Formats: sequence, structure tokens, C-alpha cells
Amino acid sequence: MGVPSLAMKTLLSFLRIVESRARLFPVLLLMAVGGCTTTQFVDSADREVYALLTKMSAGVPGMNPNFTIEEVEISLEGMPTREVATEDERQELEFLGEALEDELGAPVISLEKALEIAVKNGRDYQARKESLYLSALAYSLTRQEYGPIFRGNADGALSVTTKDITKMSAKAQVADAAPGAARQIAALTGTPGELLTAYANLVEAAVDITDANAPHIAIEQERRLSGSTSLGASVLMKGGARIALALTSNFLRYLTGDPRTATSSALSATIQQPLLGAERHAARENLTQAERDLLYSIRDFTRYRKKFSIGIASDYYRVLESRESVRNNWQSYRKFQRELARSRAEVEAGLKTLTELGRTEQEELSSRNAWVTALEAYQDSLDSFKIRLGLPTSTGLVLDANELTRFIEQGLMPAPDFTLEDAIQVARAARLDYYIQRDRLEDAARHLALATDDLKPDIGLTLGASANTTPGENVLDFDFKRYAWSLGATLDPKLNRKRVRNRIRGALIAYAQAQRSFDEYEDNLELALRSSWRALKQAEISYEIQKRAVQVNEERVHELELKREMGTVSTLDVNDAEIARVNARNALSRAAVDHTLAYLQLWLDMGILYIKEDGQWQDVTDEWENLTDVKRS
Repeated sequence: MGVPSLAMKTLLSFLRIVESRARLFPVLLLMAVGGCTTTQFVDSADREVYALLTKMSAGVPGMNPNFTIEEVEISLEGMPTREVATEDERQELEFLGEALEDELGAPVISLEKALEIAVKNGRDYQARKESLYLSALAYSLTRQEYGPIFRGNADGALSVTTKDITKMSAKAQVADAAPGAARQIAALTGTPGELLTAYANLVEAAVDITDANAPHIAIEQERRLSGSTSLGASVLMKGGARIALALTSNFLRYLTGDPRTATSSALSATIQQPLLGAERHAARENLTQAERDLLYSIRDFTRYRKKFSIGIASDYYRVLESRESVRNNWQSYRKFQRELARSRAEVEAGLKTLTELGRTEQEELSSRNAWVTALEAYQDSLDSFKIRLGLPTSTGLVLDANELTRFIEQGLMPAPDFTLEDAIQVARAARLDYYIQRDRLEDAARHLALATDDLKPDIGLTLGASANTTPGENVLDFDFKRYAWSLGATLDPKLNRKRVRNRIRGALIAYAQAQRSFDEYEDNLELALRSSWRALKQAEISYEIQKRAVQVNEERVHELELKREMGTVSTLDVNDAEIARVNARNALSRAAVDHTLAYLQLWLDMGILYIKEDGQWQDVTDEWENLTDVKRS
């Protein structure tokens, strides 16, 4: 048995299976058209997309396993609030000025809570989640091409036409039949023929003269009902083959005249298989690239989560740093107020000149301006942080100042016990964006191979079979004894080679560009790590310097105040020392935050910063133990 004969029998068997299910097609069509609501479509899309993301995220460390784009309503009720129970507590917060009234009764959120709110309510974060969802949704459409795709349509029409019909009236019919009838009567009754014949001739002449037997034209309507249905399914195989099935039916019924019905149906199947050329791999490549693009989107989103958490933490600490600056400038302002009162008393006593008093007044005004400016900057930074969390600026909110206090009291995190080269090697093994760049280079190489394959001629095979219903029988009673089949081949020698030439040249250029991009990325990766490494070292040194600067300026202020009491130094020297102390305190807060953020940035650049579902980062101290294994691998 030859291959065409075997394929033909397979197609006919397939047609019989389809025919046995064909009676259900109208019901399924009605259910598909009218049985789904918007909610059901949304649920169906969610199930498919979330299943795809769960499956493909298994190989992406740090991806949220419970990914969803459903927005969660955030409530700050039930959280601890800023309360002032005693006058001492109010005096402790008087550095906030009028802004204190905005904080009273407002919820106090920790960094952990801020990260949770940002992940659940942040507008930018929500937009990135939706972007990933849409990428998966697009991939689901591409993937559908490689499964059964059903198509169907139906149409019907009622048509009315008019036509001329020649008819004779009843009188005309009698007049026309009268002569003949007279002769027949004569023959039957034996009446003398001459008399009846004469009578018949007379009637016939009268009819001819009066034109009584003339026909007339009538206009009649012809109404008919027609319709057709078409149902089909197609499947694209990864090897390039496309299998298509089609069931078409036609219906015609005359509603006037001689009512009659005409029906016909046809069932057909075709297989198209590329045998040589680029088309043979095009189907697989489309699916492969779509799947890899979705994987890139997952990796990119996972890295975005890390950057987002660091950004929220940075903003949180910067707001606290700004608040601490308000406190320090307020304390300096209050101290200058006391110094101004003291200087005025000394001027009245003749112990100080008006020039020295003017200098103190200027310092007092400058310290007040610094406090007002710092307070405004704090309020602006807090409002901006609220927007980052997805909250209105009118929302009462207070950040937990103890977060910054713990930083300063606990001191610096321990220095990393690995080298810069170790960090670079770990980054090449752990960074998700490194995988993306490496895989894009593989994509370019694969596309080049496909372009080269396009040099071959395109050869394809087409096999088709069909069966029709017997005229006058049921619309779905197919006669498989009377079938038709065809076997064909296509050949495109590609005599016009310019498209192939351009595709190959473009693929070569794209591969060279991808190689350069990958090389540049590796250089930038190493540069970023070196920069993060130096920033961490610099932040550590800066913190120690600022910590020592605070101690020195505290001792200096204390010493100068004692000397002023003894009259050995001027108030101006004390004022200068106070300004230096305030600056040193602000710089220490900033250095503590800078060091922590520099550590987080180093973890991010190494690819070992992992984010929990609520936005918190995991402790990465255990990762240092794996460095030796990574270096060996």
C-alpha cells in the first residue's frame, strides 16, 4: 500500500469521525456565541495566564509564586497612631511646628508595612504587573495556533422576486373550448352535423372577432428561503504541517408555487506539510520565540521587584533622614534663641558690643530659616512618598522614626567577607538580566540559522479529501463511497533571491549587534559591581568619619560653652561650633542610610537580593557561604 493511499484512508477515517460529531456543531455554536459572559471570559483568561506564569516562573528565582493583578484595597485602620498624651511628649515633637497637628492621630507605619502597601497599592508596581500579564496573554494567543482552532459562521436570507406569467381567464377558456365541444356533442348525439358544425363555426368566428380567447399577462411573487453554515477546525503542528477540516451546508426552500427543498453538504480535510526550506522550521520558531519572550518578561519583572523594594526603602529612609534634619535644625534654632537672649542681656550689661549682637541675631535668623526650609523639605518628601505608595497626599501618615534610630545605634552591617572578583562571578551566575542578554544572543544565532535555511527551495506536500451528501437525503448523511481526494506538491525554487539575500545579511548584522550588546552588557555589569563595591567602601568610611565628627563637635561645643562661661572665648565661636554640630548630625544620619542602601545595591548587582511576596527582602547572609561553590563551578 502506497503512502498516498494510506494517507487517504487516514483522512477518510478522520472525516467519518468528524461526521459522527457534526450533529453537535450547531448546539456548540449557539453555546459559544451566547453562553459566555464578560466575567466568564475574564476568569478564563486569568486561569490560563496564571497557570502559564506559575509554570514558567519555576525556573526564575525570586518570582512571586502567587502573582496576581487583582488590586487589593488598602486600609490603615487598626494600626498604631501618633498620640501625644503628655506635655513632655508634645515638647518632644514641637520641632514639627504646625505640621504636628497633621500627625496627631495619623497611623505610624514601619518599613515592612510601607513595602507591603507599595506592593499591593503602588501604581507603578501595578502597571508593571499588568504589563507582565499582557505579555502572558499575548503568548496564549500565539500558543493557541498550535492547538485546535474552531471557526464557524452562518447566514440566511429570505428573497422575493416577481415574474410575468401568461394566463387565460375562465371566459376565454370556455370560448376557446366551445367549438370543439359543439362538434363532440354532435358526434355523440347524432345531431345533424351541418347544423352543429355551422354553430361551432359561428362560435369560433365570434371568439376570433371578439378576441375572447386572448390570454393576459399576470405578475406573481416567488419567495424562497436560503441559508448556509460553515464550521471548521485547523491545527498547526510544530513541524510546519497544518491540518484543516471544514463542514459546509447549503439550504434552499421555495415558499411559493411548488414548495420544494434542496439541501447539500460537503465535508473536507486537508494537510499541508512543508518538506524543505525555511517554512519547515518557521512554525516551531514562532512558538519558541514567543515562549522565550515571555520568560524574558518574567525575569525582567522579577528584577524590577528588587529595584522597586530598594527604591521604597530608599525613599522611606530619606524621609526619616529629612525628619531628623528638621529635629537637628530645630534644636540648633532653639539654642540660637537662647544665645540671642543671652547676648542681648550682655549688651545691656556692657559686656558685648552691638556688632557681636548683630552677628548673633544673624545666626539666629539663619538657623530659623534652616529649620523652616528643612520642615518644608520633609513635608514635600513625605507627600511624594505617599504618592509612591499609591495613597493621596491628604492621607495622614507618619513613618516610624525608630527605624533610623536603630540604624544609628546598631552601627554598620559587617563588611563582606568575599572579594570583588567573587562578586562578579556570582553576578554572572545569578543575575536574571544576564540570562536575558545571553539568551538574546542565542536567539540571534538561531535566527541566523533559519535565514541560512531559507537558501533551500521551498517544497511542500498537500493532501486533501472530501465527501458530499446524497442529493435529496439528510443534510448530514454523507456518502463516503463517493469521495474525492487529491495529492499535490508545491515548489518554489526562489529564482528571485534578493529577499533571501537581504534576510541573511540582516540576520548576520543582527547577530553581530547582539554580540556587541552582550559584550557591552558584561562590561557594564562589571563596571556596576565595581562602582557598588567602591560605594559600599566609601559609605563605610564616610559613616565612621561622620560618627567621629559628631563626637568631636559635641565635645567642642561642650568645651567652648565652658570656656565662654569663663570668658575666654566669644559667643561667635560657640555659634560656629553649634552649626558644625548640626551639620555633623545630619551627615551621620545620611551616612547611615547611604551605607545600608549601598549594601542593598551590591546585593542587587550581584543578583542575590530576593524579595518576598510582601516586598521585604530576604536575609542574604547565607549566600556568602555559597560563594566558594559558585567559584568552583
